[in-house]
Amino acid sequence: MCQQFFLLRHGEVDAQDVLLGQKLDPSLSAEGRKAIEKWMPILQKVPFQAIITSPARRSRETAELLAPAGVPILQLPHFHEVSWGKWEGLPHEEARPLLHQQAERWAEGDMDWAPPEGESLRSIFTRIEEGLRFVSTLYPVGSVLIVTHGQLLRLLLAHVLGYPFSEQKRFYHKRGELSWLVRLPAGFFYAKALAVNADTAF
Repeated sequence: MCQQFFLLRHGEVDAQDVLLGQKLDPSLSAEGRKAIEKWMPILQKVPFQAIITSPARRSRETAELLAPAGVPILQLPHFHEVSWGKWEGLPHEEARPLLHQQAERWAEGDMDWAPPEGESLRSIFTRIEEGLRFVSTLYPVGSVLIVTHGQLLRLLLAHVLGYPFSEQKRFYHKRGELSWLVRLPAGFFYAKALAVNADTAF
């Protein structure tokens, strides 16, 4: 039988226009909660075995809004946002050229390059693979919902669907958007939905 992974970017947050990463930990905004609540009648039709969330408050709150009664919520660090180290907390205007530098280095194939005190691409892919293996060991068949973050989600989808880093932008998700992956018994993934919101979902 197949596994199904529903991958949801958390909702909008109460935060200034800064690079969040792992260190800053804002809550969902009222607008963000309303947008996530739109998913409830859709996702509650799916017999989830578990909801997996990153340790960040914005992801945990998203997961808690969506969890049906009796479905466990598991917090796993494998699905935390990318760590940008000392860049975190910078206004997006200041962070943008630094992130461009990061993207250039990774697109050139330098998987071990990392921002100051941040993560390398190799480290991110390693934890993604470990997280998916762990979830697959716990729930080898059926459906799970994984609540995660924008950059991590782009890298995860590009990685498991076999795209190079240079193509990761095609997997951009707005906050509150979801993708639906199916993993075949042979281990290959294919996408049934990509970056949909609750108003346009399957």
